[in-house]
Amino acid sequence: MKALHTINRALSLVDGQTEPARGAEEVTVRVHHASVNPTDLDIVKGGFDLYFRLYGVKEPARTGLEFSGVVLDGSARFPTGTRVFGYTHLLKGPKTHQQVISVPEGYIAKIPDGMGFAEAAGFPLAAQTSLVALRDVARVRPGQKVLIVGGSGGLGVIAIQIARNIGARVTGLAGPAGQDIMKALGSERVVDYRQTPLSEIEGVFDVVLDLSARYGFRDIRPLLAPRGVFVPADPVKTALSIAANPFRRQKTGKLYVDRGDTALLTELAGQVVTGALETGPVLEFPLDDYRAAFETLKTPGRIGRTVLRMH
Repeated sequence: MKALHTINRALSLVDGQTEPARGAEEVTVRVHHASVNPTDLDIVKGGFDLYFRLYGVKEPARTGLEFSGVVLDGSARFPTGTRVFGYTHLLKGPKTHQQVISVPEGYIAKIPDGMGFAEAAGFPLAAQTSLVALRDVARVRPGQKVLIVGGSGGLGVIAIQIARNIGARVTGLAGPAGQDIMKALGSERVVDYRQTPLSEIEGVFDVVLDLSARYGFRDIRPLLAPRGVFVPADPVKTALSIAANPFRRQKTGKLYVDRGDTALLTELAGQVVTGALETGPVLEFPLDDYRAAFETLKTPGRIGRTVLRMH
């Protein structure tokens, strides 16, 4: 079996992975596809080394958060042969850039009929994070104005749909290549950041969701309504702003989704079945081309998700 190993802060594809032991309340899954995320780049650069030491992570496979696959050793909840998808723990693992994993039942859900493995691997983190950001953190209500920064990216294409389904009036911000897809998915208004920088966007918003992780509260504040909420994708970079919430009417929401949740993933899968959600574009690479897959994360204006075919 093959896996991507992090060696000296670089990725290497190796053979000879042993099948992991199945823990309590876990199932063993043959990974069919796994996503490639910006977090994986941070891991390769050493950005998570301290956290991994604190949590006692020793497995050489350090990258990969989402996956789709087939249960090899199942349970009453997920019998052997069930098609599943999920999002493993951000810090504790197991990481998904390997061909077999044992994963807690609470992190996964059944793949809905009609969804392929490639689409399923790029769906859980994006969908669950977007749902939590808009419904639970920002508490978006029908009729509110929502700005989604990075609206054509892997999370953005889902976030636009979720905001639209809630009944919000959505504005999407992305590069020129992303304008059409944002319109098609439900943005009432689209903005090309190359022509209209963030500071020049007209109007104010009840919620600004920054999926680009580029901006701080000071950048977003002029765009917020008097009681508006800024939700950044990276809460670590905006920790001071979150701490200042008691002293101002405009707030910074704390978005931290560090693992899959069966109930939420099942709810979102149901929305795919009914047609309320589309999975969005997926760029697929074979495992042997993992370097090319990781390079796509560095491409400005990237649309949708990147996934590795693990078998």
